[in-house]
Amino acid sequence: MVQLTERASVELRRLLTDNGARPHQGVRLRLNEVGDLKMTIDVPHPGDSILRRDNLPVLIVDGRLAIRLAQRVLDFSAPPAARPGFSLRWREPLAASVAE
Repeated sequence: MVQLTERASVELRRLLTDNGARPHQGVRLRLNEVGDLKMTIDVPHPGDSILRRDNLPVLIVDGRLAIRLAQRVLDFSAPPAARPGFSLRWREPLAASVAE
């Protein structure tokens, strides 16, 4: 399942609030008609993966995408560090344990 950074979680909640989303709605990550990622406000559908914060859906990942995004992290960058926006990056590999 895709992971969320705290910055992404805060921005998703802001988007939901600013757009008058109902408590059972979240931001859906899906593919558009030409195969690009798109975000929309929607309700969960059977087969979707749902990330919740405070028991409310924040991110809904279309079931067809969930496996493909399993090793990704959704982040949000804000000024002054970078141009504001969401980005998907690969998860950092777990550090190997050093046996003594």
